[in-house]
Amino acid sequence: MKRAIRILILMVGIVGTFLAAAVPQVPTADGGPLPLCPPKSTLCSTSLPM
Repeated sequence: MKRAIRILILMVGIVGTFLAAAVPQVPTADGGPLPLCPPKSTLCSTSLPM
């Protein structure tokens, strides 16, 4: 019984690691464009450095 619980905990850890790696990364200010304004909008202002 203890071995089954230990295996279950290890499997949950392994699956959790793969799920965390599969989640898309959050875009950052220096990693590419952020979807803050609609395309071709002239009335758009952001506080992010360019």
